[in-house]
Amino acid sequence: MNQTLRRYRESIRSGKINPLVRWDGQTTGLIFDPGSERIPLTMLGFGACRLDAGPHRLETGDREFALVPIEGEFEITIGRKRFAGRREGGPFATLPGRSNAWAVYAPAGAALEMAGKGELVYFTAPAAGHKPPAIIKPGDRENLPRGTSVWYREVVTLFTPEDVTTVLVGGETYSPPGLWSGTPLHVHDLDDPEHGQSDQEEVYYHLARITEGRWGPFGVQMLFDDQGLDNAYVIHHRDAFAIPGAAHPVIAGPNSDMLYVWSLAGPSASLAMLDVPEFAYLKQVGEIIDLLTATHPRTPLPAAEFDRLVRENNLIGEQVHVLRMHLRQQGIAVCA
Repeated sequence: MNQTLRRYRESIRSGKINPLVRWDGQTTGLIFDPGSERIPLTMLGFGACRLDAGPHRLETGDREFALVPIEGEFEITIGRKRFAGRREGGPFATLPGRSNAWAVYAPAGAALEMAGKGELVYFTAPAAGHKPPAIIKPGDRENLPRGTSVWYREVVTLFTPEDVTTVLVGGETYSPPGLWSGTPLHVHDLDDPEHGQSDQEEVYYHLARITEGRWGPFGVQMLFDDQGLDNAYVIHHRDAFAIPGAAHPVIAGPNSDMLYVWSLAGPSASLAMLDVPEFAYLKQVGEIIDLLTATHPRTPLPAAEFDRLVRENNLIGEQVHVLRMHLRQQGIAVCA
């Protein structure tokens, strides 16, 4: 959010506050407590749970919770409601193509109990009303392809105030090895729906399919803006990242596909992401790539056809060069 970013920008930039925390996979409790001065969030909380050590009980108070099982069997009781399921094989078992994601919603003012075997993470924020407990099962929400070329990913949105929650928005994003997410660059720092932007804090919880090895898999999480924040972080399996605002793209390393569970919360009623203007043209580049990979797969493209597409999409200057380079990467060379 804009206020959160202003409050924490300099501390993050200078390294006094680290927005990245690794969960050990064993302890249960809050990882990001928005009430702590050391956490660059003011509204959105994030925790993790080792179900085997349960049952774990808590009162939701004035906050709502969205729980996302990572792997194993779970049994979640909310008041008199009981929800149970199994995420067999973990979040990568059916990807790419189909998500096996679950989520459970617990409203404010409820007694919550978590039990089972395996791992679960949860997000929490002050509730803006009351909705009944709910469960989202695999297949209830569509897993959608987003982007193209080197910024292709798959996104499933599990819960929003339009259906399940009152504040929280969340889901999972899958990134193939070496590909970018959060592209074109976008922000959600201002409560400005007229111009397509909401005011939301966010948390990413990163996972990797391949976890063996002394060094293990890696990716890069960025956090930067045009006011002095310019940071990048190496991310590994079970890394959580707090995003107070600014642009926050992610790239998966070449040695494993990766996935992040995400959630947002803020004073805005719904999520609206504003593309940073100087990068927004990449959407037109992506549309051209999709068109040509379908109609000219790895074949030469006549210069006249290329020029026509450039004109129709209002690409100028270096944007044209970027398009040409992306087409070359797809095996489509522009010829005279």
